[in-house]
Amino acid sequence: MDIFPTELWLEVFSRLPPAAHRSLSSTHRTLYDIARPLGFTEFTLYMYPYDLQPEKAQLDDALERLRFWTSPRIAPHVRSCTTSQNMDWQGAWGEQTDEHVLISAFFERLPRFTGLERLHADDIRFTRTGITNLCGLPALTYVGVSGWTIPPLEHMDPALTLRVAGFLARHGYLMNNTWFSLLSRDTLRELELYKPLALASSEVQFFPNVHTLRIERFSDTIHAVAAFNKLPNLRSFSSPNGDVFSGLTPARESSIFPVLKEYTGAHQNLHIFVQRTTLTHITLVSRSTFADFITELQGITVFPNITSVAVRFITTSQAAFGEAEIGTLFTLFPNLTELQLTLLPTEHGELLTRRMNSFFEILPSSPLPSTLNFLTFQWEFCEYDESDHESPPHAADIPDFPVLRAELVAKCPALNYIFFDRYHLLFLWWKTSSVWEATAYNWSDAHDIREQLKEAQSEKTVHTRF
Repeated sequence: MDIFPTELWLEVFSRLPPAAHRSLSSTHRTLYDIARPLGFTEFTLYMYPYDLQPEKAQLDDALERLRFWTSPRIAPHVRSCTTSQNMDWQGAWGEQTDEHVLISAFFERLPRFTGLERLHADDIRFTRTGITNLCGLPALTYVGVSGWTIPPLEHMDPALTLRVAGFLARHGYLMNNTWFSLLSRDTLRELELYKPLALASSEVQFFPNVHTLRIERFSDTIHAVAAFNKLPNLRSFSSPNGDVFSGLTPARESSIFPVLKEYTGAHQNLHIFVQRTTLTHITLVSRSTFADFITELQGITVFPNITSVAVRFITTSQAAFGEAEIGTLFTLFPNLTELQLTLLPTEHGELLTRRMNSFFEILPSSPLPSTLNFLTFQWEFCEYDESDHESPPHAADIPDFPVLRAELVAKCPALNYIFFDRYHLLFLWWKTSSVWEATAYNWSDAHDIREQLKEAQSEKTVHTRF
């Protein structure tokens, strides 16, 4: 055991649940020294509302818990901290005040978290002490705030700088520009905001090193453009709620993210960003017909720079997605490595079954890019009556998936992921260091495979996440 590197033990232990850490720490002294600290990497501060005067016994227990987590033996092991307002507190309710004994003690003890990397503050009213100590944390790389978290401006040291790489403000929080005055222009790389209005302020400087931005809402187009122009080197932009730019001149449109690489948002904005020769990834969150999608491409017939496309198309009896459409899609993007296509049909019954079956027949003969390594086709039936979901497909309607997979791999040697999902019928082929192949012919089995897939992909995301 002594010759097994500690780094490898840590990699193994980091994938285990907390209960396993406790068990392992009891089996061997070496494992105790390695596993025990992993049980204290995440700390949640359960605080009381600002309009509550808590009972003394309950407050004393919370302060004692805080003292334990900020003790010299525990605090250095904490890597992530979250404040969470707990409504189980007992006491006398009254007017909201800025005085909060537990939060004040937390702010005073912040410097003890010398290894803290991530902090999410939910409904914390920052004080001068809190901001000063937050800015002094040596390992901090990410801060997330939600609710009432605006830091005070009065008597703050203008030299204070929050040197984090990632910053988030969410849950409807209308942020003023105070946080932006603290954020380091040199270190900030990622931003996630509810609305970009504060970023548009003339008092906010440019952030030349921010490469990733996620916005919940930007309904005010003019202010949004002013805000986005503060991020001249942005590479990845995500607007998952599908807000649309409107009323902009061509000059204003061209000023938005001139070197954008990844776009996630409404298809109505696509005509702006496909003009960027740097663009490689397109993810559309809105539902459109294939004809609407083509219109937004502004007549461009080929996009050799685009390597990843994720789209959702509505199909109808008049606007079906068939051989011509899939051929056009692959012709438009000849160098695709990843395609995620979701179809939302409005027809149902035998007509839908015929369309889905024909899709599997035409796919191998389509002009598939040889570069393709990730292929997903899904049908969403959320707009259907449940009666359309009651019966699994007939045997005659089930494709020979191994044969289909072999034909696809023959045309696309780089292919390592295939996923077909049409409610009752599912096929998954995933080639990593080994091969995972699964087929389902009923809803229950398909559901189980989907859940396993979500878990596997979530695990992969955790270990590749910023």
